[in-house]
Amino acid sequence: MTSSTRVSSDESRQPAAPMITGAESVARALADRGISTVFAYPGTSELALSAAIAERDGLRLINARGDKEAAFMAAGGNFPGPAKCAAILHGARGLTNALGASADVRRSEIPVLYMVGMPSRSSARYLPPHAEPDLIAAAGAFAKAAFDTSTPSSPDPQAFLKVVTQALDTLAEAPYGPVLLGLPQDLLVGRFVPADMRADPGSARPADASLETTAAVTLASAAQRPVILVEDYLLRDPSAESELAAFAAALGAPVLQTAYQRGPMLFQQVRAETVPSFIGPYEPTDSEHRHLLDSADLLVTVEDRNMYPRVVGPLPACRKIALTSNIAATTKNGYLTSEDVLVPGNVRISMRAITDQLGNRSDHTEEAAGAEGRPSIPNPGAADPKCSAGAVELVRALGRGLESVGDPVVVDDSLMFGGLVARNYQHLPLGVQVFGSHGAFVGGGLPTSVGLAVTSPDLHVLTTLGDHGFTNGLQALAAASEHDAPLVVLVCNNGASVCLGKQADFDGLGENVLPLDNIAEMSYSAIASGFGLSSSVVVWPDETSVTESVVAASETLTAEIERALSARRPHLIELVTPSRTEFWTGVWRVEGMESVFRTRTGDGA
Repeated sequence: MTSSTRVSSDESRQPAAPMITGAESVARALADRGISTVFAYPGTSELALSAAIAERDGLRLINARGDKEAAFMAAGGNFPGPAKCAAILHGARGLTNALGASADVRRSEIPVLYMVGMPSRSSARYLPPHAEPDLIAAAGAFAKAAFDTSTPSSPDPQAFLKVVTQALDTLAEAPYGPVLLGLPQDLLVGRFVPADMRADPGSARPADASLETTAAVTLASAAQRPVILVEDYLLRDPSAESELAAFAAALGAPVLQTAYQRGPMLFQQVRAETVPSFIGPYEPTDSEHRHLLDSADLLVTVEDRNMYPRVVGPLPACRKIALTSNIAATTKNGYLTSEDVLVPGNVRISMRAITDQLGNRSDHTEEAAGAEGRPSIPNPGAADPKCSAGAVELVRALGRGLESVGDPVVVDDSLMFGGLVARNYQHLPLGVQVFGSHGAFVGGGLPTSVGLAVTSPDLHVLTTLGDHGFTNGLQALAAASEHDAPLVVLVCNNGASVCLGKQADFDGLGENVLPLDNIAEMSYSAIASGFGLSSSVVVWPDETSVTESVVAASETLTAEIERALSARRPHLIELVTPSRTEFWTGVWRVEGMESVFRTRTGDGA
């Protein structure tokens, strides 16, 4: 044997390149993309992934005590901005338990990665208890997108990491929403990924103004009576209101906001202090609001998701510009024609581009009015919410309590109480951030607020829950207590499902036919104490006017909220309110706007 042969033989015995598990490579990919917190309720198939995340520097694993809870908590953590939280869901049963949460998060357009631990590929075809045929593809109907790493017949590190990269890339693309990533157990525990092979870290894509802005500028320049109708999706970005103010000034247009009066109602609202031409929530039955829209020669919709007849009534027949980051969600509402302009993409950038090209009409309003006949911006004022004075004082008490901290965030999961606050939003302090569910999942607010409070402890988080929102989200209290979340839970206990009682009465079913009352012996404060939270009870008088007892209760509630927010630990306030419909007048419209306008035009209810 020659010396050269001996060298080759020695080289062949050199140790192989180090390999890492699929779980370790996924954990590294998460860290590379800026994910810092992962919520989980570990099961067998994803134990390796949970361990890899727990052991990696820069990643934090939190036991959410439930799969649905993990899904909502990760979404809550991502509410303030770019995705920094993800969740691990267990196989078929964990994922199916969280499908409602995924659909809810999709409707609210929160970016969050849901990693699903699946059975090993060798056993999947036998359908073990945590498997179902085409699980990821089927569940993907409840998400923005779905990816499955189980397709290759043998462990292929490049193919595996390519799918992981695709899922993470999709997470960062608008319209935002939940992304599913299926990860079989054998790929998570197997060492088949070279240690130096990484998922693509991604890169920020510059967001350029759409070419359609040119057509929008042409249309806007010719308008004499433009009106802007905006939805709360725009307001997720804290700087969006200032962009809207400049945009409205450039158009010389008043601003209205879509108001929800059935189902979930409390969302972030535009403030006149920031947008001077803001009139208020749009009330289709208000004669002045209706006249404003009917006389418009241009309607600009901004981040429309729900401007369909049941919510806003008929929109005017004038030309329209639609600025949206979710084309499908806007075009489904059916008001755009071939004569209108759809501007897709980053709405803030589109508004800024149009503003820059139009200039500021408010600087030359008198000149424009004289030369072109363009009137000054009309301001009919906010419509009367028609709420009882005693109920309005309840919102004032809440607002004063929130004013005691500099950065309050309200997460809402109530119907009547949230509707009351929405109708009287001006009593909340400036700078408050409000997040509500557009997916109508009663029970999602509590885990959402826990995820937000745990991952953003600098914020002062208060979640407003209905009594059913509390009982349906109860499991999240375990995580709130375990992780000492700085969170105030305000439960409005009005003794019954008042909104459904109103609806049943309107539908001719009778208020006493359905079992809508709460459980008589249940104590929300006692339940919270059992989970380790501190708690208190405030009873609101059954008064529709502002009496001495209402004033006293208002002072008590404000003081309780201030004390609880400053304590920086989980605390529950059980707010016992009246159930009489007279107290809740002005809240919960029992029929949709399309029915109202059909009746008015003689077309039937």
